[in-house]
Formats: sequence, structure tokens, C-alpha cells
Amino acid sequence: MKKIISAIFLTFLFATTRAQDQRSPDLYHCLSVHPGAQSLVKPYLEQFLLLDAQLEVDVRSLIESEFIKNHNGLLYFTDLASVVRTAETLEQLDRQYDAFFASAASVLADRFASEGICRGSMDPDVYRELVLNYFETEVFLFKDDRASTLFATQLNFESARVIMNKQEAAWLSGAGEELTGEHPGENQPVTEEFYWPLLNRNFDLELTDPEPALLQMAAVQKEKNKLKDILQFIFNNWTEIKGILDWLTNNLFYDCKPSVTARVRTAKEGVPASLSPGARREFRYAVSQNGVLMDGKSTRTRIKASLKLFKKRPVGWARDKVSLAGINYCSLQWNACEALPWPANGIPFFQAANHQPFKSTLNQQHPYALTIRDVNYEFLTFKLFFNQRAIKTIYLLGSGECE
Repeated sequence: MKKIISAIFLTFLFATTRAQDQRSPDLYHCLSVHPGAQSLVKPYLEQFLLLDAQLEVDVRSLIESEFIKNHNGLLYFTDLASVVRTAETLEQLDRQYDAFFASAASVLADRFASEGICRGSMDPDVYRELVLNYFETEVFLFKDDRASTLFATQLNFESARVIMNKQEAAWLSGAGEELTGEHPGENQPVTEEFYWPLLNRNFDLELTDPEPALLQMAAVQKEKNKLKDILQFIFNNWTEIKGILDWLTNNLFYDCKPSVTARVRTAKEGVPASLSPGARREFRYAVSQNGVLMDGKSTRTRIKASLKLFKKRPVGWARDKVSLAGINYCSLQWNACEALPWPANGIPFFQAANHQPFKSTLNQQHPYALTIRDVNYEFLTFKLFFNQRAIKTIYLLGSGECE
């Protein structure tokens, strides 16, 4: 491990400028030979390399412990619980990797700026953006969805995650001054990215010993839905096994009232220049509420949201891997089945924001048919955040405010 760290660190010391950033060859060269820069970066780079090596071990252990096999481009899992556990573990490992880089790059950029390393007369905001790009592409050699792609590599598997990342990279690198068009990951059979590392290009997988409740559902639905369709429905609605099994075992034949449905399909806006003076940034978001509907049974309600951040590079665009994306929501609705307010105490529900580098998501199930009786009183409102600063409020239902 020490030899690997030394070799990569030497690469950092003598790195040359990459062709995609034509505006910063002098800065990149200066940083690559500056003793102060080398000294500051070294401990963070060593920790990052150790983290990356540990990820490989953790992913291999995950594959072995869950008995996951690749057969002709299709992953085989024991049951649904194994699928959810695997997806959850990969997400946690991806976030660990992303969070370390985002934190290290931000801290180092601040240190470089405070010491004026190689800055000269450069605008401080532009300098910071170029330094962050330098850390990403020249020093840490950051890789998107690292644990999920290691998982695919170790299984010799082309996952939906890998395919979507390739398509996204082409879309971003080929964009001009404006990031136009639809994100390649939109309108897929499974829109919940949580499961993409486990699904093949057809958004499919196989279970060798499915839960009895799932087999019962498949038997009940055999004239209308294949097991694959049922699994895709589950994947689009739940990211935790308890909710899945509760639905399978308790709600197969039960219906009550429909939930109110509303959505904002994927939209885009620019991050205000006052919050991003050194580079142009764009955020893409989608929010929705809908009943969990399969053959008319919609007693449960799903509240879902996603936010992604992108930034302009000298050539093309890229994921913003350092800035934090955040989403929260607040709501006061009516539980139609029990004829009670939701929440039952009549006080609006408040979901705290989940701030993550690049993207943040919400996918919550509520075991009620939530609806709106009076738009002047009941509501569902989302707030979007950039680096923990509110940048947009979305009044999806009614007009209530999140405090």
C-alpha cells in the first residue's frame, strides 16, 4: 500500500496540465511543484488512497456475504432483502467516498487561498474553482460512484449504473455554453437510482429464493404482471425492506381512498451568481406526491424529490462534486382513510434537509392516503438548498411555508 501511495503521490508532484483546461496550465504546473502545496495535500491524498483500497475490500466482502453471482449479464440474489441490503451498502460506501473528497477538496482550497499559493493576481473565486478542478482531475483522480463501479468491475457486470454514467459523461462533455436536453437517466424503467448498480441494461435481476409474500403477489398478479414488472414497481417505490414487506404482507387486497397526486417533472435553473461567483452552476430537480398504485390499491402515499448540481467547465460541464445539494419538505394534509389530520396532532410535518455532495434525494412512504381538502390550510412544500443556502421553494400543494 505504501508503494502505491508513493507512486501516485509522485505523479501528483510532477503532474502536467490536462488538455481539457486550457486556461490553467501555469496554475496547474505551479501547484504541482510548489512545496507548500505538496505538504498540504500529502496527508489527505494518503487517507484517500487508503479509503479507496478499503472500498475494494468492502465491496468484495459484500459480494461474498450476499452470495451474489453474475450469470450471462444478470445478477442473482437470494431474495429481496439481499437486494435492498446490497443497494443500501453500496450507497453508503459511495457517500463515504464522495464526502471525503468533497470535504478534503474544500478544506485544501481554503488553505491554498489563505496562503495565496500560486494565485498571483487571479480572481479569488475563479482561483478556487480551478483549484477544485485540479484536485479532482490531477491529484485525487476522483471517480464517480466509486463503490458501485467497483461492484460492477468485480462481478464483470455492466450495470445500469455504469451505462447511465457513460451516457451522462458524454452528455456533459459534449454540452456547449448551455447544458441543454434531457438527462440520460430520465424516463428509465426504474427511475430510483438506488437500485441501478444491481440492475442490468434491461433493468432486471434474478432472485433464487424470493420471500413468500413476493411469490404470493406474483401468483395473484400472474395474469397481468410478470415478476419483473412487480419488482420494477417495488424498486420505483421503496428503498427499505420493511416498507416493501409491509406492503406485500398487509396491503395486497386492501384499498381505502386515493392519495392526491401532483408533480413537477425534471426542471432546471441556474444557481444564483451571488452564490457561485467563480463558475456557472445549474441545478436540476423533480418533486412529486402520488399514491402507491398497483391495480387500484393506493392507500399508501409516496413523497419523492431529487436535486442534482452541475457546473460549467472550460470545456463542457461536470457534476459538481464538492458543493452540497439539499432538499427538505414540510406538509400538513388529511388522512382520508382515518378521517384525521396528518400529522394527527395538526402540526405540520417537517423533514430536515439531507445535504450531500452533488445530489440529494428523498423517497418516503407514508402508510396513509394523504389528500388536500383546503388549499388555504393544507399543503406540501419543498425547499432546495445549495451549500445549505435555500435557492428555491416549490409549492407543490397549497401554499404553506417550511419554517
